[in-house]
Amino acid sequence: MTARTRLNLPNVVPAGVALLLIAVGSLAAWYRATYHAWPGMMPMVVHWCGRDYESGETQTWAQITRAEAPRKVRVVGSYPLPFAGRPLLAAPVAGPVKPGEPCAMGVYGQTGPGQYQGYSLEGGP
Repeated sequence: MTARTRLNLPNVVPAGVALLLIAVGSLAAWYRATYHAWPGMMPMVVHWCGRDYESGETQTWAQITRAEAPRKVRVVGSYPLPFAGRPLLAAPVAGPVKPGEPCAMGVYGQTGPGQYQGYSLEGGP
């Protein structure tokens, strides 16, 4: 007859907690490297249209539409946050943007109801 193997809970729990912490830490580090911000934070730099945009001032919807007139501001993507996404807005040139074509000079990430974080184009052409 073989001896029964018992699962010793006090020995298993610390290993499980350690693996969970490693997984969460790795996921947070990946998010930081990919999106230039820690999960839940608005980034300092946004990558869209093959270009990098640097953060600026917070604006309202009325300020954005006034600044971008007569071009229509529309959703051009989304910026992920853990378990949700926030829209990324821009007033791009007419039609879909292909590599090598001009991009919008600014994009806007939604930070709350009616509030948007402005981002301006970094660097030159």
